[in-house]
Amino acid sequence: MPGKTLIYVGAEADGLYRKEAGDSRWEKLAKGMPPSPQVRAIVVHPEDSSTIFVGTQRGIYRSLDGGDSFERMNLTEGRIVWSIKFHPHDSSIMFLGTEGSEVYKSVDGGENWEYLSTVSNPDAVQMAFATRILGIGIEAGDTNQMYAALEVGGAAHSSDGGKTWTIVNSVFEGDVDLLDLHGVTVGAGESVFISNRTGVWRTRDRGQTWDDLQFENFSNIRYSRGVEVAPNDPSTLYACVGLNFGSEEGGILRSTDGGNNWSRFDQGIEPTSTTFGIAVNDRAPEQVYFCTRKGQVFGTHDGGATWQGHDLPEIAASVKAIACTSA
Repeated sequence: MPGKTLIYVGAEADGLYRKEAGDSRWEKLAKGMPPSPQVRAIVVHPEDSSTIFVGTQRGIYRSLDGGDSFERMNLTEGRIVWSIKFHPHDSSIMFLGTEGSEVYKSVDGGENWEYLSTVSNPDAVQMAFATRILGIGIEAGDTNQMYAALEVGGAAHSSDGGKTWTIVNSVFEGDVDLLDLHGVTVGAGESVFISNRTGVWRTRDRGQTWDDLQFENFSNIRYSRGVEVAPNDPSTLYACVGLNFGSEEGGILRSTDGGNNWSRFDQGIEPTSTTFGIAVNDRAPEQVYFCTRKGQVFGTHDGGATWQGHDLPEIAASVKAIACTSA
């Protein structure tokens, strides 16, 4: 049986917070973190729930004590980390993606990071920020097959473990709403799912073709900031939704058939801004949490039947990342 549930939430304004599911207050985590940390990615070690990695504007930080204290890992200075991914079969191997679309790899459990490649799309939409990697996906059956979600550059595929990349935007080119990718995950049958402003798209041929999963048929809001596969069932997916980036509506859609059909998962609650992150507890998959851009956090421990709210302090703004685990 899982122990206590711990929730971690990161914001670009005011850093990292932790809360036990039954507690009434959030605890700010700052020991060993950079000044004014901007947290954009959080992952929990798949075998050790007390080991937490967070991506910040000063690189990647690790905690070995569940967030009580952090230390900076050996990554080249100046790297803004937006995504972190464990290898599916070897937790000593990790990847991260940066603003600037660089990929780094660690083979020693995150202690040291070596530059691996840059994902380049000359047709990426020029924004006020450099193109950044908001998600990394890895096929479990062939871990050389990797995917990157680029904001705002579309989808990329690697067949050599991230050393080289091919842009796979067969139907996205020229449409900023489709190129604005916010997440990527790999599901059943090595189907790959990406999220963008129009919802979630799926490829079954490693990006040669893409299918729109048509969120408009299932929800009145479909702008998506992320998509995740359930750890216990690769045919079950969860997707963040909102009306747009800054909207006052949010929620989660769930599919239990590999993305063919979706329904609203967040029943009986009213998120008041766009959902920016989803976390499914690897150790208790019936526990699902999500965070909204303006700091609402909702969680279910019974597969969506009931929900509880866990609002962050008002100072925490531009919330970007969430993780949960059983300690």
